[in-house]
Amino acid sequence: MEISLASNKEKKKIEKYDSHIHSNKLGECIYNQFVYVLRDEKKIVGVLRYSYFWQTIPFLDLIHIDESYQKKGYGNKMMSYWENLMSVMGYKDVMLSTQEDETSKYFYEKLDYKYIGKFLPPNQNVYELMYTKKL
Repeated sequence: MEISLASNKEKKKIEKYDSHIHSNKLGECIYNQFVYVLRDEKKIVGVLRYSYFWQTIPFLDLIHIDESYQKKGYGNKMMSYWENLMSVMGYKDVMLSTQEDETSKYFYEKLDYKYIGKFLPPNQNVYELMYTKKL
């Protein structure tokens, strides 16, 4: 298994896991090196995409591991990779959010992310929970 920056030629494969943003915006994120992929051989089996909250704090926008690869430590590996990368870049904190009705909140809490609040985004029926972690 290998984690590396995504390339634009992989965009269609990445869209399988990340349909939350428009294809053009995803291409921009890939170009700006905000997307990482987890590969098993040459097959993409996971995606991690981030941005910056207030343009200053690394913010995890998405992590998705193919269902057949879940519960095998690959999510932990991708999160650790990203957190280490952010630390090397000089950041002291990272942030993320998840919907209140999703089980991923337990995953993040096991990784020492601390709940800091919630809000109800427009056109969403459940609260978005905000988390932060000191690196």
